[in-house]
Formats: sequence, C-alpha cells, structure tokens
Amino acid sequence: MSSDWDASTTADATEPSGALLEVDGLAAGYDTGQVLFDVDLAIEEGELVSLLGRNGAGKTTTMHAIMGADEPAVLGGDIRYRGESIVDWQSHRRANRGIAIVPEKRRCFPRLSVVENVRLAINHAQNPLGLDEALAFFPELDDMRGKEARNMSGGEQQMLAIARALAANPDLMLLDEPFEGLAPYIVRRIEDIVADINAEQGITVFFVEQNVAAALAIADRHYVLDEGHIVDEVTSDRIREDEEFRQRYLGV
Repeated sequence: MSSDWDASTTADATEPSGALLEVDGLAAGYDTGQVLFDVDLAIEEGELVSLLGRNGAGKTTTMHAIMGADEPAVLGGDIRYRGESIVDWQSHRRANRGIAIVPEKRRCFPRLSVVENVRLAINHAQNPLGLDEALAFFPELDDMRGKEARNMSGGEQQMLAIARALAANPDLMLLDEPFEGLAPYIVRRIEDIVADINAEQGITVFFVEQNVAAALAIADRHYVLDEGHIVDEVTSDRIREDEEFRQRYLGV
C-alpha cells in the first residue's frame, strides 16, 4: 500500500485478518483515463468501515468496481469475497453471493411505491427477507407504504434505498455517500440505522463518505483515498487528533 504519510500515524489502526472482502492492487478507470491505482483494502466480517476522501478522489469508482458495475473497467489487481476472486463476476452474481449496494443519490424507482420498490429487490434475490422484515428498521416508512418514491423526501428515499438493499438479505452492504444532501437530524437517523444494521443484524458495512463527522460517528476504522491511491488506514481517534492530516487529505 503506497503512502507518503508517516507510518507512526497509523500505529493504532487495526489490521484486519480473515477478511470478508479483500481488494488487492486494484487499478480501474474509464475511457477518460485511469482513476484507481494499486488500491489495497480489507474488511473483516462484522466490521463497519468507511472510505474517506475529497470529492473526485475515486471513492465511488472503488464501490462500483467492488460491485461489478459495467463501469469502471478493472485494469488490474484482484477483488476477493470470502477468499474467492470475484473480479470477473458480473454484478448480479456478486449480489447473489451476498453483496448489496445502496448507490449514490439513492436511485429509487420514482413512480413505484415503497412496497413496490422493496418487492422488486425481493423478487430478484436468491434468499430474500420478507417485506415486513426489510421494513422493520424503518417505522417512518410504515405509514407510506403506498407512497411513490418521487413524492418522498431525500431522507425517506435514503431509508427506502437501504430497506431495498436489506431485502436481498446481504452479508456485505456497500453504501455510497449515504449522508449526502440530508438535513442534520436525518443524518443522525441514518447513522443510527446503519449502526443498528451492523450491530443487530450482523451485516458487514463498507461505506464511502465525504461527511467526515458522520463517518467518525459510526465507524472506528477508515481508509483514506487521495487521487486514486489509498494513502492511509486510520482510526477515528487519529483523524480527530491530527488536524494536519484532516486538512491534507479530507479538507476539514
């Protein structure tokens, strides 16, 4: 893992072992050019880990590569899930093995109701949860089961997107900017939901985020991405204590 930061700053970061997800030397990009360079990371089963970085650092590209989206193209390296290489698998095969993603900007089907959005996920999953189980974390949605997604607030849509991902009964949930564009009180609610999914359901969570405060509130371990390179792996305490690091890589 490349880094120009003093190694002593990460001495208290936890080294994972027996990882559920491993990314090894990942290079990826688009027609416009390469975005990720030799990215290494590992997530243990049961962890809640974030990927932090400035806008344009390559965070979403990393998530899309892990999920097997049509873009970006993987140019090198490996992605392993439960020790098995999945780098050549299509996204639906990765989903069937227990990986779910909550995409950036939520991408709920706007003209479908809450129930219809969640049932779509149930119908496409190999071992889905029931509708009531998928919505159990979201009492806010219970009174709007027939409401179309286009008529919901950003926070309500985010809850729906998470419920839709939960419906697939995943072992690993990927979240892309889950707090983006949300009011502070909704951010706190989504923080609680994500933490509960991890602690109570035992679902491993890996999320990318620009809201550093929100990431520190729920995750203890963080990878930091800068210009397509993982530059550090740090604990929440290290980020809180090191102002130079925050300004250099996170802009806060």
